[in-house]
Amino acid sequence: MMKPMLGRKSALWFASAITVLAIAVPAADGATRERPCNGAVELCGRTLDQVVLPGAHNAMSNEEYDWNIPNQHYSIPTQLDMGVRAFLIDTHYGKVSDDGKTVVKVPEAEGHSTGATMYLCHEYCQLGASELIPELAKIKDFLAANPREVLVFVNEDYIDPQDFASAVTQSGLIDYIYTGSTDHYPTLSEMIASNQRVVMLAESDSGTVPWYHKAYDGSMQETRYDYRYGGVTTQQAMTRLTDPAQLDASCAPNRGGTTGPLFLMNHWVNGKFDNGDPVTPDPAVADVLNTKDVLVARARACEQVRGKLPNIVAVDDFGNGDLLGAVNELNGVTPKAFFEVAKPRGAVVRAGRKAIFRVKVSNYGNVDAATKVCATLPARLAFRSRCATLSVARGGGATAKITVSTRRRARGLGVARFKVSGSGDTVSATAKLRVKPMPKKKPKRRPARHKKH
Repeated sequence: MMKPMLGRKSALWFASAITVLAIAVPAADGATRERPCNGAVELCGRTLDQVVLPGAHNAMSNEEYDWNIPNQHYSIPTQLDMGVRAFLIDTHYGKVSDDGKTVVKVPEAEGHSTGATMYLCHEYCQLGASELIPELAKIKDFLAANPREVLVFVNEDYIDPQDFASAVTQSGLIDYIYTGSTDHYPTLSEMIASNQRVVMLAESDSGTVPWYHKAYDGSMQETRYDYRYGGVTTQQAMTRLTDPAQLDASCAPNRGGTTGPLFLMNHWVNGKFDNGDPVTPDPAVADVLNTKDVLVARARACEQVRGKLPNIVAVDDFGNGDLLGAVNELNGVTPKAFFEVAKPRGAVVRAGRKAIFRVKVSNYGNVDAATKVCATLPARLAFRSRCATLSVARGGGATAKITVSTRRRARGLGVARFKVSGSGDTVSATAKLRVKPMPKKKPKRRPARHKKH
């Protein structure tokens, strides 16, 4: 079902109005803070084309699913959990081989006419293939669980646009698709408020699908992607991306020229030799190319050559090197936690007994957080403050169990104050503590004495 289209001014006003309502989230202590966008509060007010996203080349080709000649260690769902936000993917038609062990690629025209199954695979589906719709559904599940994340997909498309649109719809991902213009973009806050958080681009053919845009026809520009040109060695190709004297040349325009608000920096070395023999992606190459200093230096060089920072930095073997660190530096963002604490339940105990509080902490920041949760209680009711430590993963949550001993002669109502701190953020919360006096002991009854006669 198509989403209703608003005029740009109306759409922006509507999105801004929702933003005010949706992102001013009350903390447990009553204060309000805007949750981060893509892991950082600083990014919320920037338009998409002002943000740098960590990207994965041939993102679907991965070791986790036992693909041969994989470009990545991890599947797309795992990449999402780890922080990748832009994905270069390939889509094909395919059918399962007669022995049921592999998928055989089917030409686009034949696949469309016969209703063949749609797959994510790279050139030779026999080397690895994942059914498209279930994988898109996993992306939808991530977005449902992480409502503050914005993604970009660039599809090297070998399937009919309408079939791809059908797959997006069937998977449920359609509920998160961006339907606005790719000539200019809203801020991340506005995209999040409208829940249009996935930009979908096609390399070749987007057909008449209104939310599916041709990447290199005004939507995006890029660098070249094959640095083995001229039949050079791996080391020589790597030098083209690491030698300061050659970085300007590595940033020369390729598809899309110099137009398009989004800018893709392709940053890997593989491809094919001049004789056509395939070159396997090598994690040892990524160990060098994916280092923070190399990525930042090349992105800054491209900024000078092209007049803007890359918006997508796409690498092979994400996990080697420090892509996320490089992207944070390019965005001017310091990795830190962003805590929210659910209001803890109060405790009612007898004096001298132990009170137990459970403090649930969520982390919306862009770093896993080593966290300390400390409780301070009125001295008249309880003994010294107690602390607990826990690890709260980015995008995740954990619960601290705080046990405090009350005084034997305590009685009355007080406030337990909790301080949650770690990895650059601190928040607080409170809960009530009511201590009832110990019941008075009933005097023992003496046994009745019988009178002697």
